[in-house]
Amino acid sequence: MPSFRRLLTPLVTLLCLVVLAAAAKPRTPSADKSRTPAADKLPANALRFELDAGRILVAASFRTPDGGTRRALAWFNMGMQAPILTKGLYAELGIGAGQPMRLLIGAAEIEANPKSVRDDGDSTDFFAFPQYFGPHKVEAMLPASLFLNYRLTLNYQTRTLSLESAEGRPPQGTEVPFALNPETGLAAVDVSVDGRSYPFVIDAGSGFSWMRGSVLSPWLAAHPDWRRADGAMGAANYNMLDFNFEKRGTVARIPSIRLGALEIKDVGVLGSAPYLAGWVDVLTGDLFWDKWQKSAPGPVVGWLGANVLERYALTLDYPNRISYWRALSGPDTRDLDSVALTLVRKDARYIVGGLPKAGDQPPTEGVEVGDELVAVGQLAATGAPRGAVLAALHGKPGDKRRLTFSRGGAVREVELPIIDMH
Repeated sequence: MPSFRRLLTPLVTLLCLVVLAAAAKPRTPSADKSRTPAADKLPANALRFELDAGRILVAASFRTPDGGTRRALAWFNMGMQAPILTKGLYAELGIGAGQPMRLLIGAAEIEANPKSVRDDGDSTDFFAFPQYFGPHKVEAMLPASLFLNYRLTLNYQTRTLSLESAEGRPPQGTEVPFALNPETGLAAVDVSVDGRSYPFVIDAGSGFSWMRGSVLSPWLAAHPDWRRADGAMGAANYNMLDFNFEKRGTVARIPSIRLGALEIKDVGVLGSAPYLAGWVDVLTGDLFWDKWQKSAPGPVVGWLGANVLERYALTLDYPNRISYWRALSGPDTRDLDSVALTLVRKDARYIVGGLPKAGDQPPTEGVEVGDELVAVGQLAATGAPRGAVLAALHGKPGDKRRLTFSRGGAVREVELPIIDMH
């Protein structure tokens, strides 16, 4: 004790001097890692967007009947044909009273006929906004048909959607012509695989590229090394719908596709399983795709989603029906590496909908279809955005994730490996 007392006074004095010196030292502002590269400068003709499981959510502004502005988070979906609003936003904008929907982008005020605007965003069968986007408060779906008088550019690097006149100098990028349904706004390009051409819709509303399983099957018969998994998993499982066409789909990686002069390498796709059952689809046709393609320019075999589009600053010149693809990054060959689970999202909960078989991995143990995923490591899954859950399941092949599941009221932890899907 006597020696401690002798040291106490000089120690306190030294500590005070250190604190004073630190306080006097100029501070360097810490970097805001949450910012996008262009977070401080938004062009007047642009809207900012964020991504959830690859789906574009736009910070939109609408004109209200009294001349004011109403901001709302909106899903930009190039694969659907008519605007959809929640009942609340529909009423606020006066659509039911005959007011047109007016979307504001810089000086442009884009109108949609009130008769074309739907008010069932809260209750649409597959894509009810609270179910499909929760906890993000999405209040609108904006289709490409709103922008057919413009050049529309999507830049995933700067997270911006921008509009320009189609009369100016053409943008940079490889030119690829597209077919257009002028009534719906759906645009399709010819995609060449193994020397044959297949029409695909360009769909920024989709987090991953999907296609008809009946078309993918002969590709895999000719190239069995393209197959990655039987059962949707990782980024390919972004829809998380409780239907076999997703849950039992086939994940594949195509080494190279061509859009005219543009070559795109390492393209992941999900080939859908039959919508009902194999023998039923033989009699009725592929119900999901046959119904969806009615809005396309013609028959199509699938859509190109965010896993392809995010590599480019993509401009669609709708009046001239030319797209421009300016490369921003190379392929992410590890985008599918994930724990082998097929998830279904139900009322903010994540339910195991399938146990994919990927390569020669051993069967998944300790998990059953119907289990609820409660947590991935420290991330509480219930109520989390689906993009956050998919990101938590993604990682380096061979690493493991500690997952918490609930079954019949009993909670348990299981360690599962991340599968190499390159």
